[in-house]
Amino acid sequence: MVPKRHCSEMKIEPKRRGLQEKKDDNSPAGHSNFNIDVIVSLLRQENAVDICVIKIPEELNYLDYFIVVSGISPRHLSAMAHYAIKVHKYMKSECEPHAKLEGKEAEDWKCIDFGRMVLHLMLPETREVYELEKLWSLRSFDEQLRSLPAETLPEDFIYGLKETK
Repeated sequence: MVPKRHCSEMKIEPKRRGLQEKKDDNSPAGHSNFNIDVIVSLLRQENAVDICVIKIPEELNYLDYFIVVSGISPRHLSAMAHYAIKVHKYMKSECEPHAKLEGKEAEDWKCIDFGRMVLHLMLPETREVYELEKLWSLRSFDEQLRSLPAETLPEDFIYGLKETK
C-alpha cells in the first residue's frame, strides 16, 4: 500500500508504463508534480491524436490549461481517460482535489477536470461539431474585430426606413 503524501512531501517515485517525472525537492507546498508536461507525455504515450493545449490568460482565473485531444475509438477515449486519472491520483499531493470525470456513459466524449487543467477527449467527428478550441482561442481575434471601424449601411438598405420625398 502506498502511503498518503502531504503537500510538503512532493518526492515522487518513477511511474510504471514508462512515464517518468523528476523528483522536485524545491517545489513549494501545494505545487503539483502532475502538470501540463505530464499530461502531454501520457497523451502521446497513449497515441492521442491532434493534441491541442491552450494556455488560459491569468486574468480569467478559472484554470491554467485547456487540453483537447482526439481518440480513434470510444474504447481508446476511455483508456486514455482512465490512465490520466490513474497517473493524477498517483502523483497528486493530498491537498489537491480529486480528478472529476464527466461523460462516463458517453461514447464520443470524455472530460476530466484536474483542478487547474481540463482535458477533453473526443472522437474526431465530435470534435469537429463542438470546435472547443475556437471557444478558447478566438479571444485575440475578437479584440482585433473591436479595433476595426464600424461599417455603416447605406440608408436605402436599412429595413423599415421609409423614403420621404
